[in-house]
Amino acid sequence: MSAAVDCELTQKEQNDFNKHIETCPDCFNEFKEAQKTKNIIQEKIIRFKAPQSLVNSILKLTETPL
Repeated sequence: MSAAVDCELTQKEQNDFNKHIETCPDCFNEFKEAQKTKNIIQEKIIRFKAPQSLVNSILKLTETPL
């Protein structure tokens, strides 16, 4: 269910999921509620842009071999 809400299903999985929720009202309702919850959370999140110095430090760490 969470993969469907997050649009992480493959095309086949999405097709199968869509077919299922067309005939299963319980799953359809659960899916709609999960979508609403995700939307509410996304609306409430305050996003901050990381300072470029932090981004550079992290990138430098990932480039350094262990």
